Amino acid sequence: MRIDMKARLRRATTPKNGVPMQNHYYESVSVGLGILQVVLYLSLFAFVVLSFFRNTQLITYQTFYHFIKDLNASAESVFDATSDTVSYPTDDQQSFTLYRQGLAVAGNANVTVFTASGRQTVSQNIQYQNPTAIGSGKYLLVYELGGTQYSLYNSYTKIHEGVSDHPINHAAISESGMFALVSASEGYTSTVSLYSSRFSLLNRYHKSGYVMDVAINKRGTQVSILSIAPQNGSFTTEWMLCKPGEDSAQVTKQFLSRVGWRCEYTASDRIVLLHEAGVSFFDSDGKALQEYDFQGKTLLFVDFDTAGTAICLQGTAFFSKKELIVFDKNGKILYNEMEPETPLQMDLIGQTLFFLSEDGVIRLDLKNADRTFVACATAQKTLLATTEEEVLLCSPHQGEYLRFP
Repeated sequence: MRIDMKARLRRATTPKNGVPMQNHYYESVSVGLGILQVVLYLSLFAFVVLSFFRNTQLITYQTFYHFIKDLNASAESVFDATSDTVSYPTDDQQSFTLYRQGLAVAGNANVTVFTASGRQTVSQNIQYQNPTAIGSGKYLLVYELGGTQYSLYNSYTKIHEGVSDHPINHAAISESGMFALVSASEGYTSTVSLYSSRFSLLNRYHKSGYVMDVAINKRGTQVSILSIAPQNGSFTTEWMLCKPGEDSAQVTKQFLSRVGWRCEYTASDRIVLLHEAGVSFFDSDGKALQEYDFQGKTLLFVDFDTAGTAICLQGTAFFSKKELIVFDKNGKILYNEMEPETPLQMDLIGQTLFFLSEDGVIRLDLKNADRTFVACATAQKTLLATTEEEVLLCSPHQGEYLRFP
């Protein structure tokens, strides 16, 4: 006798007297998921209430107002095609940097910030002899090089200012808002003071040598400190990787008879060390990835980006051509060619390298080595690449946008 399975299935699932048949297994699963949903909602509510009471000093009308204004300003990410320039006060000393895809200008007497659309949102008075601006993620940091004053801004207003105990020689800031100030201190040649995104002191790293550079990774979970110290008539470079809030270093390496110059984080917490003999690449555990030797050539320019590093070298002969080399985040060479022009400045962004020549700006597409040239005056101007198709040229009184096809 042949069994009709399809017919049996239809009979098993057909409601009796108009009442759907019940499945106790799925009913129990549904009840369990409903209870889980209620537990999750209660947990979220408890988290919000606990966060509120633990941070009551931060939840004020003023901070909420500034947060909304800052969010609105940072949301502007498309430049207004009706305006090709932005104007700002002219000062004797000026520092230019990008901040949230807009422009930030720090002068002796003024700090001015523009959004990506060219709208001015910050105009603050300061009195800094040698202002230096660093823009990254959450905050814009402006400090007085060789002085003791520093201040932090968002896209809308100044949110913090402070005074260092000793003159500031260098500073660094992370996208997370964590920042570091480098200065001399009593008993030590250099001290790195590390601050949280809420401006509280986390660590002080004392060094008997000279701190050449400091970098903080994007998430604010690791700090890189590069210092040099004299030893036996030469210099020894020490490199430390530290976790914020901890006193002991995660990694410490020494490089004998070698002067370290710069350290920077690229994507995936890769670290670039630039020194007098070449450039080295490491992971966040201090493991060496790649190294490139300059082979006696002179380093003219260097620029760092999260995607990689660009360097410009010159041979031993004075009139020798310049050599452009671009590495990816792990140290693999993406581009290595002789350059007929004489670069005056370089700016690497993603897979594109921009550089100034005496009579214009050159855009080099690293994917296919295509070159595009835009003629313009470049004397006394600072080059800032906003996207892979657009740059800013900043003179003492205005910034001019140049777009490439």
